[in-house]
Amino acid sequence: MVKIIMDKSIVALGIKSIVIGIAKNIDPQAPLSDSFLTKQKKMEEWALQCDVDEILNHPVTQGYAALLQNVGRSIKKYPPTVPAFIRNIQRRGSMPHINSVIDIYNVESLRSLLAIGGHDLGKVDGQIEFAVSKKEDVFLPILSTEKHVAKTDYMYRDLKGIMAWLDVRDGENYKFDDKTKNAIFIIQGNANTSVEMRVEALKRIQSDLAECMPQLGFDIQVIEG
Repeated sequence: MVKIIMDKSIVALGIKSIVIGIAKNIDPQAPLSDSFLTKQKKMEEWALQCDVDEILNHPVTQGYAALLQNVGRSIKKYPPTVPAFIRNIQRRGSMPHINSVIDIYNVESLRSLLAIGGHDLGKVDGQIEFAVSKKEDVFLPILSTEKHVAKTDYMYRDLKGIMAWLDVRDGENYKFDDKTKNAIFIIQGNANTSVEMRVEALKRIQSDLAECMPQLGFDIQVIEG
């Protein structure tokens, strides 16, 4: 089991607990169930017609915005995950289909408005530390170029590098691929997201995965700062 460390710097920002799901025996290429595809279509239709300003004013999104502003980051340049995802869907005219695992937690992000980090557990080295960076650093997001990480930015990292940054971007070096067997889902949350709300989100991900991956093993953990 990967070791989880919550540095006091992340607790000082108001992230008092982190909820984690470990999924074993996953298959990113498994065909999605009919019931999930129906749910996905409903969420896509909702995202296409929803008012992004309303989502930005929702307490969950406001909690993420407050964290970004607390560390001096512009929410125009670095909007919280879900409003940015909804804008992307509205620009495209549809929800992206990447693989079954990512499709499942993307639907849950839209449903709950939670930023959910998803990573290939086999690519994680040794431990995951949640902290404010405390040093100038670089981060390689999925399908992007390197970003500058300020000393005040919050992120989580393993022994090799940064896995996710500002709860808005996940790292290229930890992404799911066709060979992924085990996954880790991370919900840092904010001052407006209860542990119960985050656990329920992971339970829905577990249920959706289990419908199309019968060998699934799933364990939920709450890490207190």
